[in-house]
Amino acid sequence: MNIKVRMMVGFASLAVAVMLSGTASAQHVQPAQRSHTRVSARAAAYDATREVVVQGTVLNYSENSASRPNGAHVTVQTPTRPVDVHLGPSSYLRANHFSLAAGDSVRFVGALSTTDTGSVLLARIAQKGSQAIAIRSTRGFLLAAGGTRTLSSEQRAQAAQNVSAR
Repeated sequence: MNIKVRMMVGFASLAVAVMLSGTASAQHVQPAQRSHTRVSARAAAYDATREVVVQGTVLNYSENSASRPNGAHVTVQTPTRPVDVHLGPSSYLRANHFSLAAGDSVRFVGALSTTDTGSVLLARIAQKGSQAIAIRSTRGFLLAAGGTRTLSSEQRAQAAQNVSAR
């Protein structure tokens, strides 16, 4: 019986040691997993396979909305309901001479995403009349982060003309 007790104590000690080492390694791995999760969540926010076209009339425009994601937002009245549209940094819109005001007729190509404040359309292309601007890449990354600054005016014009949904 003494041998059985020693074996159980030995196994219990081994189990505790494994659990402690697993906890320690989990603590070391956890920060990497968290940052990876953030990147994955951000990348998953824009699903190019689920792009939609939203057309309607501008109800209001805000350069720095409190809504998530941060940046310029426009509320568009569609035939069925108002839609919140994220347009990225307002400085990017101004730099490309793109402005919006209540009453403007607009068209957006983008992907719907859910945030803590509700549903938002992440616009890839914004169009007002004959003027169009590419806001995101086809993978959903904001062009304002630097990609568009390297494009020539001809390339920007070509990107703006590609306003068809997938």
